[in-house]
Amino acid sequence: MIRRPEILAPAGTPEAARAALKAGANAIYAGGSLFSARAFAGNFNEEEMIKAIDECHFYDAKLYMTVNTLMKDNEISMLVDYMRPYYKAGVDGIIVQDMGVAAVLAREFPDLPLHGSTQMTVCSHYGVELLKKLGFKRVVPARELSLEEVRSIRESTNMEIETFVHGAMCFAYSGKCLFSSFAGGRSGNRGRCAQPCRQRYNVKDAASEYAMSLKDMCTLRDVPELIEAGIDSFKIEGRMKKPEYVASATAAYRMAVDMFFDNNWDDELIDRTYAELMDIYNRGGFHNGYYFTDKGHVMIAADRPNHSGVLVGEVTSVKGPDVFIGLEADVNIRDVLEIREAEVELTSNVAGQAGETISLKGKELKYIKPGMQVYRTRNNALIDRINKEIIEPEKKLKARAFVGAYVGEPLTISICDEHCSVSVSGDVVEEASSRPTDEQTIIDKMKKTGGTGVELDVMCGISPNAFVQMSALNALRRSALDAFKEAKIAEKHR
Repeated sequence: MIRRPEILAPAGTPEAARAALKAGANAIYAGGSLFSARAFAGNFNEEEMIKAIDECHFYDAKLYMTVNTLMKDNEISMLVDYMRPYYKAGVDGIIVQDMGVAAVLAREFPDLPLHGSTQMTVCSHYGVELLKKLGFKRVVPARELSLEEVRSIRESTNMEIETFVHGAMCFAYSGKCLFSSFAGGRSGNRGRCAQPCRQRYNVKDAASEYAMSLKDMCTLRDVPELIEAGIDSFKIEGRMKKPEYVASATAAYRMAVDMFFDNNWDDELIDRTYAELMDIYNRGGFHNGYYFTDKGHVMIAADRPNHSGVLVGEVTSVKGPDVFIGLEADVNIRDVLEIREAEVELTSNVAGQAGETISLKGKELKYIKPGMQVYRTRNNALIDRINKEIIEPEKKLKARAFVGAYVGEPLTISICDEHCSVSVSGDVVEEASSRPTDEQTIIDKMKKTGGTGVELDVMCGISPNAFVQMSALNALRRSALDAFKEAKIAEKHR
């Protein structure tokens, strides 16, 4: 039976965590103040992490915490006290690289799921079986494996397999890079990688000066094959990225997975979404990692180590102070455009459609020549849409509510979903002296849940002669929603 994979999103900040949940993530992974392999991400203090764990659990999502650096004796002695608050809060799994860390966590918190980091460099079913015997629940294999190798491991071990599907790739083998450590004393295995592979080098016969800077991975078009390989969790890289990036990537893979299982795969929609992901962030284009090594994709980024943008046109003429650009793609007001050969950046104050020519006030005009290509490095309309459609709207959990308003009995409200149920009672319902309260009025009031994170499907049982004060109903609704939220969160606490 084909399993629906988890969409696992990165969160370097609380804002990114909320963006991921709103975009449809089943789980997020985040680092705390210590022992995280992304030491320069925003990361979470204790209060923020516990709040993020609770928020994930309220929306029936999971939070996995990264404790994935190599540790020294004096650091491991701090580990148990550091982890205890998160364990009690119900953190759903810990991603580890250090076997000593795994041993301590397994001893002190035996019911805490352990996930083997890709930094462990697990390349075969033998390695997976070893971790399984040691109590690990999930493994993130080395990113250098082909899809067939991943499939074989999943079938032969019956272990949960999590693999990267999108984001930055390392030039060196997973977990084995010492370049940053030797070059500048900042070890990637200690969470402090300076990314020397993204720098410019003089390399004989190399096609690019950035000879070790890989393109970012994007497997959106390959989602059906990854699902059929049995991968349990689709992991998106990006704990140092902004909420807009996290939201767009998460929403894209959420859409693709849902399309596959709903039997309505749409290549045209996938291609449009792929292009939007390029617009958000890419390094010299995308590739699909090591999954399909026979497809011959070029993995080295072309001419820069950061966002390459997307080609939108070329300079047709320069008539100071104006630069005229023939568009191959639509351009929006406030888009940031770059004439790369001239090292000139422009902000568009006009919108234009593909096939049109726009003029922008330029600078350093002596360096700009006709025929130079123009790239967009910030698509403002796309970013605004991500914020408006994903990040800004309130995320609401759907639940059912029943209101009992029977004369002579306490007013009651019950709220439940598949996992949790609460009931609260108020004052005794009195008989109406003139105009009784009708059922629809109660239902309409109950549905006013803005700001609570809950959307209610309401049913009501009411005596035909009952009178319910709306102020009392509103207060009881707030109490019921608070109790429901507390119960949803508390059921995951240890």
